[in-house]
Amino acid sequence: MTERLLDFDPSTGMKTWFSSSDDDGGTWNLRYEQDTSPILDRNKESQAEGFDKRADMWHAASIPNVVLMEWLTKHGVRYWDRNHAPAVKRLLNSDEYRHLRVKNFII
Repeated sequence: MTERLLDFDPSTGMKTWFSSSDDDGGTWNLRYEQDTSPILDRNKESQAEGFDKRADMWHAASIPNVVLMEWLTKHGVRYWDRNHAPAVKRLLNSDEYRHLRVKNFII
């Protein structure tokens, strides 16, 4: 199986890898990779800061692209789909994904 870099987005750090194999009847795969530490570190710093509860709107979360892909493939959740808003809130409020929130409040 050979793997090669198909795409790199410097603004997000997202890499898309392509691999193919003649052994499996000519199958191919796409794999996504992203260094999430800058986003998660920024989220952690922001969680330590307070926020103005009187504001009309709050920045709720910063979600790396690879996590959005995981939500789509693992949970069937499309964050951009208004009909999936309850599922996005459920995921962001879960212990597994709480590190994506930028403040410590229930969404």
